[in-house]
Amino acid sequence: MDRQAEWIDRTDELERALRGLATGPLAVDTEADSLHHYPEKVCLIQLSFGDRDYLIDALAGLSLEPLAERLRDRSIVKVLHGADYDLRMLHRGFGVTFEGLFDTMIAARIVGETRFGLAALLEQQFGVPMDKRFQRADWSLRPLTPDMARYAAMDTRYLIPLYEKLHARLEELARRGWAAEEFKRLEGIRVRPQPGSDDGFRRVKGARKLSPQALGVLREIWSLRETYAVKLDRPPFRILHDEVLIELSERVPQRAEELETIKKLPRPWRQGGRAGELVAAIRRGRSAEPPEWPAQAKRGRSRGSVKPTDERVAAIKKHRDQVAKQLGMEPALLGPRAVLEKLVERLEDGRDPAGTPDLRRWQWELLAPATDKMPG
Repeated sequence: MDRQAEWIDRTDELERALRGLATGPLAVDTEADSLHHYPEKVCLIQLSFGDRDYLIDALAGLSLEPLAERLRDRSIVKVLHGADYDLRMLHRGFGVTFEGLFDTMIAARIVGETRFGLAALLEQQFGVPMDKRFQRADWSLRPLTPDMARYAAMDTRYLIPLYEKLHARLEELARRGWAAEEFKRLEGIRVRPQPGSDDGFRRVKGARKLSPQALGVLREIWSLRETYAVKLDRPPFRILHDEVLIELSERVPQRAEELETIKKLPRPWRQGGRAGELVAAIRRGRSAEPPEWPAQAKRGRSRGSVKPTDERVAAIKKHRDQVAKQLGMEPALLGPRAVLEKLVERLEDGRDPAGTPDLRRWQWELLAPATDKMPG
């Protein structure tokens, strides 16, 4: 498929292009600048339908309502690959929601593909190699180079033929309902908290192991990192890595010279104004009174619940693995261990196991027979 993608940066151009969509299907993808700017934003939206490809400049200020209207229309199948991130970004940036979704990555996993990345699937199904040079590119740059434009268009160009193959395979295996349940869940995904939200420090890797007082320190230095990330328009991990935030929260250096002992602390934070701000933030967190300390995230089981018996978890896991082998699927797709533990916990608490969080109906139907044969 050697064809040129059309560049769209005006609302009237978008309206004109979408007149040719009819009943679809419509392939969609996005490119953002999360590795280069903060807050991250959608820079490009790729569309393919019929025999045409389009690149929408999401930074040009055009109205996306003509597209949003089609994305809300359940009668038009929207085909994406690994849709979670795209859905969140489009909702956060433009309030866009989807209905009638088909995720080719999820479908590939459900039919038993073990290599379900887009590049692997396109090479396997169509013999098309994908250029990976621009996976970490800054998509906010304008104009795009011809090679970047070709790379972006390839992300949607083969999605509809891939959808057709996977849809037929789901029907053949009688697994269309399983996929539909997964797609419906995806349609309900909404935006993550905005940068700067009060509890963002809790998402720092390693935060769950900190004491309440150390969490108070983490909150202060995380807030300082957010301020600099926005000020410098750089991703937070390029300002200070999470592991550095955790080390600072645990060791609590009280003077600028003590910062030299934090091996992975970048040089700009070891001296001068930034070092002073960092020490001041640590002191604020350290000096806070207990009522001001953040509460630790709840973990473990609710009061009155019983720790799930390892033997019972092992029994349902064994059943899951046997069923997965028969179906030619990854065992984790039928239920990760954490979900199996929650399921057993609910059984032992006398609650309905079908209501286990993160357990789909189709998964429960496959796992339910094991609960009748569990060890007592």
